[in-house]
Amino acid sequence: MVVSTNTPEQLARKICTDQGLSFVGEVGAGAFKQTYLVRSHDDDLALKLIIRGNDKARIDREIAALMVCNHPNICRLLKTGKIDDEANSVVYLIEEFLPGGTLSEQIAKGFLQHANVIQLAVKLTEAIAHLAEHRITHRDIKPDNIMFRADGTPVLVDLGIARHLEASSLTKTFLLQGPGTPLFAPPEQLLNDKNLIDWRSDQFSLGVTLSYAAFGIHPFAENASLDHTVERVANRQPSTEHFRKLISERGFDALAKMVEVWPVKRFARPEMLLAAWRDNLGRDA
Repeated sequence: MVVSTNTPEQLARKICTDQGLSFVGEVGAGAFKQTYLVRSHDDDLALKLIIRGNDKARIDREIAALMVCNHPNICRLLKTGKIDDEANSVVYLIEEFLPGGTLSEQIAKGFLQHANVIQLAVKLTEAIAHLAEHRITHRDIKPDNIMFRADGTPVLVDLGIARHLEASSLTKTFLLQGPGTPLFAPPEQLLNDKNLIDWRSDQFSLGVTLSYAAFGIHPFAENASLDHTVERVANRQPSTEHFRKLISERGFDALAKMVEVWPVKRFARPEMLLAAWRDNLGRDA
């Protein structure tokens, strides 16, 4: 095995030199990606290095999904490429830079106002509807994967485990749990029930995300134990009475249907979910 003598930052600087970009600095790091702020003339861009590139199939699918998407509420991929690093090639993505931070950061400052929750729901439903048109399921919708442009537009990011529904699965059937973030995953994803995973799985995850944005709670949480919450979802137990009371008081009836534990009980088509939130938006105005 050849060990790299280059740090991720050194690789990022080399890419900037090759692509005529100005290196600004690091803005974030995750389990699989290192992100840097770079500049092209007066435009800020995000340079993302795939720092654990051993899963080529998933990387290829993320790039393919981003290239197919053309929607104002899905992150724009501008360019992709590879840079040689000793005996390996490191994949990089150049995307739009989103300076408004994540939904998680906004929630940490306080729950969203009524109208803002509805507007967020409409925009993100439009995003997953666009994915559904292309037979793509995101599978990891959560507050950390929702970012904002400078004008406040919400943007769905990180299609690292997105799946085209007509492509073969990359998750082994015998695994007890599918990919994704357990706290935001629907039962069919937690149980790796591939036949039930489609856009309605994203609908469930979006519903949980909106619940956190509006109330700061998980629809199925009975106590502070995250494991207990995930277990209740996996066992297809009903959402809590406290959650149902809150959505009734706020008029967020769509949320109850979004987080039904069986996909067949959720909104059957994206346009139906959109209509429910747009109707709410009209009443709110």
